[in-house]
Order: sequence, then C-alpha cells, then structure tokens
Amino acid sequence: MNIKETLTIRFILVFTILWIAGSVTIYLFSSSFRKEEFYQRLHTRATTAARLLIEVEEVDALLLRKIEAANSLRLPGERITIFDYNNTEVFTTDAEDSILVDEERFNQIRMAGEDYWKQGSVEVLGLLYTDTFDRFVVVASGQDIYGIRKLNNLRNILVAVFMVSLLIVAIASRVYSAKALQPISEVVEEVKAIGFANIHQRVSEGNGKDEIAVLGITFNEMLNRLQLAFESQRSFIANASHELRTPMTSMMAQVDVLLLKERKTSEYVDSLKSIKEDIRELSVLAERLLLLARVDSFRESFTQLRIDTVLWQAVSEVSKYFQNAIIVDFAEEIDDDRFLTVHGNDQLLKSVIQNILENACKYSNDAEVRVTVGLDRNELFLQISDEGIGIAPDELGKVTEPFFRGGNTAGFIGSGIGLNLSKKIMDLHEAEMKINSVAGKGTTVRMSFVHHTF
Repeated sequence: MNIKETLTIRFILVFTILWIAGSVTIYLFSSSFRKEEFYQRLHTRATTAARLLIEVEEVDALLLRKIEAANSLRLPGERITIFDYNNTEVFTTDAEDSILVDEERFNQIRMAGEDYWKQGSVEVLGLLYTDTFDRFVVVASGQDIYGIRKLNNLRNILVAVFMVSLLIVAIASRVYSAKALQPISEVVEEVKAIGFANIHQRVSEGNGKDEIAVLGITFNEMLNRLQLAFESQRSFIANASHELRTPMTSMMAQVDVLLLKERKTSEYVDSLKSIKEDIRELSVLAERLLLLARVDSFRESFTQLRIDTVLWQAVSEVSKYFQNAIIVDFAEEIDDDRFLTVHGNDQLLKSVIQNILENACKYSNDAEVRVTVGLDRNELFLQISDEGIGIAPDELGKVTEPFFRGGNTAGFIGSGIGLNLSKKIMDLHEAEMKINSVAGKGTTVRMSFVHHTF
C-alpha cells in the first residue's frame, strides 16, 4: 500500500469516526428531547383531567369521559385512569384495562411523586395528584407516533448524508493526497533520472522551506558527497594505475634492452638490481594500496600494545633498505613500561612509523634520522626528524593528499600515498600527526597518542 492510499484511508477513517460520533450524539440528544417532551405532554393531560374531575364539582366521571373523547388535543392511543387513596379506580378512559398497575408501582408513585415506564410500545406516566382532602394517583399513557417517526426520519437522514459524504470525502481525500504528494513524486522522478553519467545533476528544492524542500536539500547534499566520493575514486584509480604502470614500464624497458644483444655479466647484475628495486617499489605500492582499502573499511578491533615494540620492528624493516643511521632516544620521564602502552592495531601503526622513517631516510641522502619518544602533558609522542630536502611552504598543507608529491621529489622513487595513508591511520586511532618542514633543511613529523593508557 503506497502513501497515497494510506492517506486516503486515514482521511476516510477520521471522517467516519467523527461523523458516527456526531451522529450518535445528535440522535441521542434528539431521542432524549422527544421522550422529555412526550412525557411533559402526558403530564399536562393527566393533570388537566385530574383537576377537572376532582376540583370542578359540575364535572363527574361520565362528563369527563365525554370531554376527553371530544378533545382534539388527545394524544394517539391516550388513556387516563385516576385512582383514589385506596388505589380504587374512580375514572378511566381505558376501557380494555390495557395499562396494568400493581401494588409496587402504586407505592413507587406515591413515594416519588412521579414514575415513568414503558409497557410494550406504550409510554406510561404515573403521578400523584393532591387536593385539599385527598391524594389521587393519575396514570396517563399514549404512543408518541409522530415523535418516533421524526426520530426515525432523523436517523435515515443521518445515514443517507453519511453515505453521500463518505463518497465525497473518499474522492476529495484521493485528490488531495495526490496533490500533496505530487512534489515527492516529482523528486522521485528526478532521482530516477540521476545516474553515474549525470551525477552532477540535482533535484528541485522547491520553496526551500517546507518538508519537501528539506528532502530535496538533504538529497542534494548526499549527491554532493557521492559525487565527491566518485571523483575521488576516479582520481584514485587513475593515479594508482599510473603509479603501477611506471615501475612495470621501467622493468619492461630494461628487459627489452637486455634482450637486444649479449651483455657483460656486470650489466646483467646492474639491470637485475634495478629491476629488483622496481619490483620492491611495486610491491610497496601494492601493499599500501591494499592497506589504504583496509583502513577505509576498517572493521578490526584494537588491543593494548607497546609502541616501543612497534617502533623497533619498523626501524628493523627500514634499515634493510637504507644506509641512514636511525637514532632512537627515549625521554627520561618514560621510566615505566605503562607509559609506552597505546590502544590500537600494531600492523597499522607499524606501517605509519615505517612509512615516515622511509621518507626521512629516502629524502635525506643517507643523513642521520633521529627518533624521539617522550611525554608532553601526559601525551605520548613519537617525533621523527631528518636533515633532508624538506617541503616547500606552499606544499606543506597538501602532502597528506592522495598521490601528491612535492616539486623537489622528481628524482626520488615514490607514489605519493604514504602520508595520506599515515594520516588516515592516525585519525582512525584518534591520534594526531603534525608535519613541520623547512625547504632544504629537513622535516619533522610528530605523532601524538592522546588515548594511551597510563
């Protein structure tokens, strides 16, 4: 069931409930008024007959019967019976004795002064009439044919009007819901027309104020994020393909040159060393691309680990490929193993430290690289400093972007994703990475772990 049908049904249900409640209220009040009015007329007729018989000396039972028979204001099926204090009948127009009054009813009338009841379709009123010397019980009855007929007619009118109104409300609610949901339908059609090829297209935001406009604005914001993600993905794939193709092209070219003619053993060795370096660079790039995908969809859990253990593992790996002296200093305030404990993933943190160490060694031409481990306001930090080529001031804010390489790194092998990957891993650990550099003098990278355990 769609929203349009749901709204239509709800409109109909609300109308039905309100109409039934209103109709029942009208009918009950009308029925109560009819009953009250009819009993009032019975009361008037009974009181008039009793007064004529008891207080007017010239009127006896026979004359009163004739007066009542000739009275044009008599009620349909009207019968009046008067009883004395001994409950003996002194006057009646009920020749068939159709109205039955027992001893209990007489007592009820005399105690309450009035009593109402129904005998079949006949409505009966009993009242106590008192004169100077005696107390009489007057019983008047009749059928409110006209009142009942009016009440039935009112019921029929209410039912008929309800059926017609229900049909009108059903049609009106259908039209109204369709009109109310038309902007949503337009948004749906606009959304259907948006695909990968035209993801720059946006849906209408209407007047910018109502709920439909909010829906359009929210969807456009989502499209902006999707477009940015698609463009980033497209740029990533293009850059990754380029970076992967570069070492592969280099290896293919070197192999082709070697196959052109017979060469000396030393030339083969030099070429194989160059190819080995290209393969290593290709392996590092592939590993970092896989690690980048792993970080983007990280679902692993963190554990308590020793940062010094991770640091020494990274230093050991980097030392295999670079001749730089890597000096590690631990601050004096770190006098307890618990100061070196952090909450994280050892493989990811190792990749960060290893990548920064590799950059420091690669861009400093075998100069010394210094690693400092210390505490700053109860925060554990690792600081890696080199005396290399540094980073230009206008490029310092871009070095953590994917595949960005500085203008002074053209002579160095690299892919430009190491710092971007490191920044993402540090963010994942809710840690901070700051880069300070002076072109031609060196670079310092400081990693602060704000959530380590002391």
